[in-house]
Amino acid sequence: MISPRVARTCFALLLALPFVAAGMSVEEEVKLGQQEHQKIVGQFGIYRDTELQAYINQVGQRVAEESSREEIEYRFTILNDDMINAFALPGGFIYITRGMLMHMNSESELAAVLGHEIAHVTEKHALRRETRSKGISVLNTVLAAVSGQPALYELGNMFGGVLISGYSREFELQADEVGARYMAKAGYSPKAMLNTIEILKAKDRIEIEQARLENREPRVYHGILSTHPDHDTRYKEAIAASETLVRDFDEFIQTDEFLQKLNGLAYGPSRQVGVVRGSTFYHPRLGIKFNFPANWRYKSDSRGVMVVSQTGDSMFALSTARLPRDYAAASFVTENLGFTIQEGREITIAGMPAYLGIAKRASSPFGPRPVRFAVIFDARKRMAFVLRGAAKNDLSRLSDDKSYITSIFSFDRLARGDFQVARLPKIQVVRAEEDTTMEALAAESPITNYGLDRLRVMNGLYPLGQPEPGQLIKIVN
Repeated sequence: MISPRVARTCFALLLALPFVAAGMSVEEEVKLGQQEHQKIVGQFGIYRDTELQAYINQVGQRVAEESSREEIEYRFTILNDDMINAFALPGGFIYITRGMLMHMNSESELAAVLGHEIAHVTEKHALRRETRSKGISVLNTVLAAVSGQPALYELGNMFGGVLISGYSREFELQADEVGARYMAKAGYSPKAMLNTIEILKAKDRIEIEQARLENREPRVYHGILSTHPDHDTRYKEAIAASETLVRDFDEFIQTDEFLQKLNGLAYGPSRQVGVVRGSTFYHPRLGIKFNFPANWRYKSDSRGVMVVSQTGDSMFALSTARLPRDYAAASFVTENLGFTIQEGREITIAGMPAYLGIAKRASSPFGPRPVRFAVIFDARKRMAFVLRGAAKNDLSRLSDDKSYITSIFSFDRLARGDFQVARLPKIQVVRAEEDTTMEALAAESPITNYGLDRLRVMNGLYPLGQPEPGQLIKIVN
């Protein structure tokens, strides 16, 4: 139990927190940032592209040279994650995800994002959050840094909320104002910050609409619509004021050159176990594929892969199980998978023996439900492929059984040409021709949900724009 004396001391420190944070030495701040840096890298991983990393560092250092804290050594890292995000830790640790880079269309836009995050460091926003709930975590951090005792916080207490939802509107606008000054002094037009905000707003609007259809909470970048509402007079005035600071502005790298630097950037989750093209899932390592209903979305599952309906109330999953040398199909289903068979029969799928059936109230993401299943036996690989479908509102019958059956019987081995199709998707930079339309590009894209809108946002053409002939654009291939 905490003694009254300790409690009074902690309360006094909490009241003095803004002043303690401001007075933290550079060494203590860097030490704190370094500790959190290890957690960030461990969670997200670093995107391994030395040439692109060197370029990001070059742009970041150019802006950082104009910052108000020359004593800070800034470190810029590309994180191997497809979320659209950038953030900063105390001590000059700046991060940008490849998902964010994918949405940049000029070096000035990149400088705007990095300048904003540099400003969070120079203004010590991570150390100045003064709400009591957040303040306790900051207090623990300050005590740990000052006393040298093991830190009492975990990633998520002090910084986790910031990485997801950003700072207060006041801090975010201050980072815009200060960051705009830094990039202007470095020779970049702060107007690019306006472009960047519009791109992020467009992405947020797509995500909010998709989340509404899928009946889930939206995953938006730092709550950009709330911190930067439309017709934000203060924000636009701050950007305009910074324009007067621009010295000898020139787009150091032309748009075409900048986009070429993103050519080959990985697309999609960092830990993909397969590839989706249209409504087909390919697993190159296992050498198999299956189709799923249009408009369903793919997601990783702890036991394999899963596709879910747009509203999230029906699912179809693929997993694998070890196959004993001597097995009987029905007994494998009951003994190894634990299914209570309601009905079932032995059949052949993709030239392999299989067992198709319905299990009574088996385990599913929605809890115990009737499950349509098929087990396909590959004796050569000593492996069983387990396919199953279930729906949220089913009690005794399978409302989506037709979809499950169709997916089960689409299961097949990969043909030679499929391996080329099933390569991991990447960003490809191409030049638009006279008849190029975003609709045609979206139709050929492996992006399964909102492909047209997503491609337009990536290229700064949302909501209705089309590329000009000869214009370089980013596609997913």
